[in-house]
Amino acid sequence: MKTPKVYQMNECDWWCDYSIEEAKKNYVKFVGVDPETQDWEKEPPEELTEEALNKHKYTDEDTHKKRTFKEELGKRIIENDVPSFFASTEY
Repeated sequence: MKTPKVYQMNECDWWCDYSIEEAKKNYVKFVGVDPETQDWEKEPPEELTEEALNKHKYTDEDTHKKRTFKEELGKRIIENDVPSFFASTEY
């Protein structure tokens, strides 16, 4: 059984998926960007470490409550909400 992870796709977006390759493919499809404009070799997406998952905070859009990325990932796993756009600092 594959375990989903959170990947930082660029300086402001995070994506939840089962592998870095799936994350790149699904992120491009979801966001609607041209894959040719993504310079994955120069700035590749990175899997968040356990420390980063506990450090970063996610704000629930409905309740405005904050939880760690690790808590949000656990919620998404339970809800079977993977792959998915995870978070952004652009909103």
